[in-house]
Amino acid sequence: MKNTSLKAIFLTLTVLLVSSVQAQQFVFPEKEQTKEQQQQDEYACHSWAVGETGFDPTAAQSQSLAAATPAPEQEKSRRGGGARSALGGAAAGALIAEIGGNDVSNGAAKGAAVGIISNRRGNRQADAQAAQQQQVQQQQAAQSQQQITEQTANYSKARGVCLEAKGYSVSE
Repeated sequence: MKNTSLKAIFLTLTVLLVSSVQAQQFVFPEKEQTKEQQQQDEYACHSWAVGETGFDPTAAQSQSLAAATPAPEQEKSRRGGGARSALGGAAAGALIAEIGGNDVSNGAAKGAAVGIISNRRGNRQADAQAAQQQQVQQQQAAQSQQQITEQTANYSKARGVCLEAKGYSVSE
């Protein structure tokens, strides 16, 4: 369930990221430039804006899609090991009881209980670590989204200034 919610968060962030990067400017020629001239000017202003801001929204979009797709998570939790832990604890308890000359079945029962408790503690620790890791990933994704939004705005401003200087009206 946690993995599913993490994927949903990344999917939501990806959609927001792609829509913000694809937010386009509308460019209207004011000096009767041809379509070909407008394409050349838009490309030149794109290149100039990338050089000025150090940000290329076309490259950022493909990188963000790759980064937002989470890698398959390897489960390192001790989940499902309750029977194994109980069996191991029972064997250890029986061995200790045998060495000490005590009741083996009582030692096995006590060892099994200790094994189960130990497994539960390990599961709680693994759950806490997974929750902490998920929180860190969410914070990193939010920071990355904010940074890309700011960079996109700077790029759009630079591109708009360039196009206006070349005789175009620009609106967003």
